Amino acid sequence: MTIHRRMPARLFAIATAVLLATLVAACGGATSTPGPTVIPGPTVGPTLDAGQLRLLLMDRLGERWYCDPDEYPIARGTELERAVERWDELVTEGMVFKAVAAKLGINVGGAVTDLQKQAIYHVWKSAISIPLDPVGDGLYRFDYLAMPVAGNELGVRTAGLIDAAGTMTIEQQALAGEPPCPICLARGTRIDTPSGPVPVEALRLGDEIWTMDAGGQRVQGTVIALGSTDAPADHRVIHLALADGRSVTASAGHPLADGRQLGSLVIGDIVDGSRITGLEALPYRDGETFDLVASGATGAYYADGVPLATTLRSAP
Repeated sequence: MTIHRRMPARLFAIATAVLLATLVAACGGATSTPGPTVIPGPTVGPTLDAGQLRLLLMDRLGERWYCDPDEYPIARGTELERAVERWDELVTEGMVFKAVAAKLGINVGGAVTDLQKQAIYHVWKSAISIPLDPVGDGLYRFDYLAMPVAGNELGVRTAGLIDAAGTMTIEQQALAGEPPCPICLARGTRIDTPSGPVPVEALRLGDEIWTMDAGGQRVQGTVIALGSTDAPADHRVIHLALADGRSVTASAGHPLADGRQLGSLVIGDIVDGSRITGLEALPYRDGETFDLVASGATGAYYADGVPLATTLRSAP
């Protein structure tokens, strides 16, 4: 995984101090915890959209520590080549794309050079992976992992709320290790949406999908983060088949909504009320694998009717 910029030392120092203070209080038997920290928005003016808020989080909290699709698990081509290859996808996504272009001062209404495409892509691929969950009244919930300061192995995970004015309320902050960087759903996996199944690679931020609430019920939500990565030549996936006809194909490490990984299952196990009748390891030759986060309490989604957890968001 390539680290392009380290997070500000001051933020790391603050987070470390907060964590140590919490540990000392716990060891001393204290029962109270510090209240949330509120950071005012940058200006009083037009409200910020979800794309602009993602960039604001990156500015405030430091370079995001995430599974760079161009570096994990293998480097396949240069970032410049990938930017040119994926340019139409960036333009189609729209919201984050426009926010990044505006921030970088690049006019995308006319001819755009390959180097300008790379500059936009470099920020865009990180920004779309940030789960930003609308919770009502102009508020979004975020969970953000920033890279370590030089010389440290741990980054800082920050969770809280941000509003459309950019005011950020930090509810939790702690030191955290490197993200696990799994590889996930096979290309073509159909994600259940209110308008019918959609291939995972065709989903975009804000699209409506079915998710699962805290009580395990299917409810409507939206896509709030996306991720993809190139699979190595020897990558294999698990095809799971259920007695009721549902099936899904994903990496062995991908979790079901109940937390069990596909690679840990055996014939006869029960998944979402149906017995497993088939488990087959298959070679994967379709390049990228994919994952997403749904809005709401669980981040889960349904792939061909099978409820799956996301690998892109930390567990609550």
